[in-house]
This record gives sequence, structure tokens and C-alpha cells, in this order.
Amino acid sequence: MTKPTVGFIGVGLMGHGMAKNAVEKGFPLLVTAHRKREAVEDLKSRGAQEVLDVATMAENADIIVLCVTGTPEVEANLDIIIANMRPGMIVIDTSTAEPDSTRKLAERMAAAGGRFIDAPLSRTPKHAWDGELTTFVSGTETDIADIRPLLETWAAVVIPVGGTAGTAHSVKLVNNLVAIGYATLWSECYTTLGKLDVDPKTFREVIRASGMHCGNFETFSSFVCDGDPNAHKFSLSNCRKDITYYQNMAKDLGADQIVSDDVLGLLNTAVDDKGMGEKFLPELIDAVRI
Repeated sequence: MTKPTVGFIGVGLMGHGMAKNAVEKGFPLLVTAHRKREAVEDLKSRGAQEVLDVATMAENADIIVLCVTGTPEVEANLDIIIANMRPGMIVIDTSTAEPDSTRKLAERMAAAGGRFIDAPLSRTPKHAWDGELTTFVSGTETDIADIRPLLETWAAVVIPVGGTAGTAHSVKLVNNLVAIGYATLWSECYTTLGKLDVDPKTFREVIRASGMHCGNFETFSSFVCDGDPNAHKFSLSNCRKDITYYQNMAKDLGADQIVSDDVLGLLNTAVDDKGMGEKFLPELIDAVRI
């Protein structure tokens, strides 16, 4: 069976590895450059075809994958896609975006004769490169069955979360509160241990031998103990964006924001006061200890 032609928008830290897996596993792939050309040139060397712009991609693709910064970028790209797509187009949004916008975009796509499915991601760029991401997917059983073969090129775990557009993005925001919230916790803990003159590697061994041991702790500790900020390549400016989206959702739901208020406060300090917006998540500790 001929595989659908896939357009990929956003070949950055996560998207590059995802697109690499899609083309290497047999999907005809269209890409377009935004800023940096390195990823596009690499994907072309693996068999991808470069197109001039998003409009051209929409005219020629069966499925378009979005892996962009956030809701404004998703909305801007969808305006172009809807204006140029053929009926039957599927757009898969793997970005971290605001659920309310996702619901509205899904309605627009349906009115234009297409489908908009949110399938955000969990784990790191390394997992994207290795095809070992986790993805949460909204949509009907038919929707998920139609895109599962593509999702499984970059995701080892595909979790259906329900039939309403935006549900997966909602789950993703809660997931990111957990991940980023733990980073704020590790930041304070390691800073306190420093004042106690306890070797951070000792604390790493303590947690490794406890029920709190997890991948989040390991990537964070790789910076504190080994000096490797690249263990988790996710910028603090993106962290702040995600927690802001979470808070918007929580306000709409009437949910408490006790923890997320403090998490956002530390991120604001890091980004606004200390100019750390392009630093990666494990480096958040420097906003506490400096």
C-alpha cells in the first residue's frame, strides 16, 4: 500500500528527529525551511523533498505535521493550510498548544473538509531521534487508526485520550506541569544541599535508591552533577510558555493554581530577571543559586 505524503513543519530540536524517522521508515516527506537550514539539508540527504513554502506543501501533502513553538505559530500555519489544501487533508499538531484554540481549529478544519488531530509529545529530542517518544492523541478510533502508522515512526508509545479535540493538549499541559514543577523542586533541593556542603552526587545516589527515581531526575542531575545541560534540551522560555498555557486552562476550569503559581514565578525570575530564556531546563537551578 502506498503511504501518504507527509508535510513536516518545524524541524527543530524535536521535529528534526521525528521527520528523520518518518522519511527513513518509508513516508514520502515534504519539508520547508524556516530559519536554520541544517536540518532541512540533512532530511534531504535522507530522501525528503524541500518545497518553497507552506502553501505549496498544503497543495501536495496528504498529512501535515506541525511541531512548532506554540499556539500563535499553529494558528498562522493553519490559515495557510486551509487556504491551499485539498479535501481530506489531515493536520497533526504535535506542538504544545492551548486546548481552546485546538478545539476551534478542529472546527475550522472540519468545515473545510479536513481533520485536525492533536498529538503532543513527551520525552526529549534524543528520544525523538531514536523513535522513542510518547504521544497522547485526541480523536476517534478511526482518526487514531488512520495516523497511527505515522505516529509510530517517532513514538514508541501512543496513548489515545478521548474523542474531543484539545483533550490531548490538555493532558500535555498537565504533564508539563509535572515535569517542569519537578525541575523547580530539584533546583531548590540541590541548592539547599550545596549550602549543607553535601556532594550533589551523594544526593543523586539517595534518590536513585528511592521511589522518587525517574528520568526527569536523571536529566536534571546530569547538569548539576556532571555539568551537562544538554541532557534535556528544552528552553526555559518554552517552559514558561507551557506553564502559562496550563494556567490559562486551569483558570477556565476553575482549578486551583497553588503549585503552578510558584513554578511560573521561578520561570519569570529566570527569563525576565536573569536573562536565561534560551538556557535549558536543567539549568533552572542557576536561577535559584545565583
